[in-house]
Amino acid sequence: MADLIAILLLVIGCYALAAASVHVAYRLRRGKTRESKHYVLVAHDQHMKMEMFIRQFSAYSRRMGTDVHLTVVDGHSAEQTAEIVERLREGNRNITVYADEGLNDRKRSQSENPSADLMWTLRSEGIVSRPDQAILVDLQNPSDLSKMPF
Repeated sequence: MADLIAILLLVIGCYALAAASVHVAYRLRRGKTRESKHYVLVAHDQHMKMEMFIRQFSAYSRRMGTDVHLTVVDGHSAEQTAEIVERLREGNRNITVYADEGLNDRKRSQSENPSADLMWTLRSEGIVSRPDQAILVDLQNPSDLSKMPF
């Protein structure tokens, strides 16, 4: 009987030690800033997949404990991308919609790097800050989809 009581006290002590260590780890980590990533999604005619992409970024953010900021660049194409993003933005304030009227012109121009031009425009407008090191993902380009974390 004494052996059972000793084992029971040992188990309770282990649980108490585990709970105390979780609380200590939480208190130590609470003061630190969370890691942040900024993704710029260039949407052309992606309204069918836009909600899925945003929900996957939100799930990634919760699962990894990383703040994910999204900027959706909409070139005023004939689709509902901006409406979908605005609806989903109500639940997540880390989402920005940038209406870029010159997106199609920039892609057709003779500019050597239209992506760099877009990033420069976003930085000059204050949407993307340098510490963010934003990751540009053109949703029409299949090779750019590999830049997404999921």
